[in-house]
Amino acid sequence: MKNKEDQDSWYKIKRYPHIGLPSENRRQTISHIKNKDKVAVHGFAPFIHKVISTNRYRKEYDNDGKLISNGKRTDRSTKNRDIYYANNLDSNIYAYYSHLLNVKYEEILEDRNLTKVVTAYRKTPKKIELNRAQNPPKKNNIYFADEVFEYIKKNIDYDSDIVAIAFDIENFFPSLNHTVLKNKWCEVLDTDHLPKDHYNVFKNITRFSYVEENHLFNLFKDSILIRKNDGKVTSKSIKRIEHLYNKNAIAYCKMQDIHTIRKKGLIRSSKRIGSTLVTDGICQGSAISATLANIYMLSFDEAIYDETSKIDGLYRRYSDDMVVICPVEHKSHIIQFFENKIKEIELNIHKKKTQVFHFSVHEGGIICKQEFNGRITPNSINRNFEYLGFSFDGGYVRLKTSSLANYYRKMKKGVRRSGFYSSKINNETRGEIFRKRLYKRYSYIGAKRCIKYKRKRGTTDQWEPDKYAINWGNYITYAKNAHKIMNSYSKIDSQIKNHWKNIHKEIEKSKR
Repeated sequence: MKNKEDQDSWYKIKRYPHIGLPSENRRQTISHIKNKDKVAVHGFAPFIHKVISTNRYRKEYDNDGKLISNGKRTDRSTKNRDIYYANNLDSNIYAYYSHLLNVKYEEILEDRNLTKVVTAYRKTPKKIELNRAQNPPKKNNIYFADEVFEYIKKNIDYDSDIVAIAFDIENFFPSLNHTVLKNKWCEVLDTDHLPKDHYNVFKNITRFSYVEENHLFNLFKDSILIRKNDGKVTSKSIKRIEHLYNKNAIAYCKMQDIHTIRKKGLIRSSKRIGSTLVTDGICQGSAISATLANIYMLSFDEAIYDETSKIDGLYRRYSDDMVVICPVEHKSHIIQFFENKIKEIELNIHKKKTQVFHFSVHEGGIICKQEFNGRITPNSINRNFEYLGFSFDGGYVRLKTSSLANYYRKMKKGVRRSGFYSSKINNETRGEIFRKRLYKRYSYIGAKRCIKYKRKRGTTDQWEPDKYAINWGNYITYAKNAHKIMNSYSKIDSQIKNHWKNIHKEIEKSKR
């Protein structure tokens, strides 16, 4: 029998500052969230909006697959992601309704044989055993990539090629149609109309209000609410937004200060663009967004799964990244089928991102070729099928080169920043780089996952686990775990073996 804590595992106290103080009474808050009548009339606070920008470095090819720019990766563009996050109460309302929908959604997946098809945003167990069924360990993208690569290796035909077709949905979250989403929501609940509480959640996730993070900070930066070590809440002036976490900020302001925010004209609405009513898009970043994205794709997933099963193929979807493995003679049909079916749910396939890889047996091994402009060219040989952060050439799996390059880019930036600040310190440690912090972030030393402990409040000799300060490891943790899981055909260990030497090389550079 699960205890109350396990049953309400969806409830989490958020560590980021927002509008309004987080609740101190867990039981009372959960009771409020589970009250349908209260949720039906609940007034949601504005989301806080920020943009996360990522520089994209990609190799460019011409129509024949020939590398442009001598094979160097060029900074083609900056990828901007709009992230919206709710305050503590609203976030847990979204989390609870996500939990309710997920229970129903999982039943549907089981009933329609889709449990292995949808891999993102679900707690997929590695293996259900009778003695561990209550809390089995969960899979991640490493296992999902390994499954696809192993499928290719085991199903290769000596007489004909098999192909891996990678699809991407264009502007996934911003393109989810509200009417389609509402109908899918009803389908999952097995009802013709959304109950009032569900409808209020639906309404506030599709037509929401928000305030820009930097505007909110500038308005309240002289009186940010923080929690002191003794647990008391007080206000404090914080100069820079990036210092909020270290200063233990828990709220920008109290809930009643929403009137001040409104008077300043900082609250914006996603309901309309000019005079046009917005009918597409949900906010990315809320606790329910991922669940809604999966529900939205339900009929599409079923149709693609049924079609690929007819041709002895494999279909997997990880959010908006989809892959089909099938015999080469079915390639054109599958591509056309995808494009037709996605339009039925008011979405589009990003055709420029559709990639086709041919796997065939050659001299006792498996080789990989990539199509360019719909055909195999002299430049198609010795290509790698990239999926969920990994690169597979038919024989061996490696970390995606852009992922590894991003790790080294961050490592170099971190070392240089540390060197810069060490040169500005006015004490006896001037010029000395704090290596322990760098090792923790970028080396095998920080790769071990561990639970940190904190002193129990009001005691001097008693300690308890700090659930907010768990060390989840670093990129090397991830790489080593991937190598362990894919050990029989992995070259990942050789990719990271020089990371220790490279860290010290950068440290020596920063001293000059």
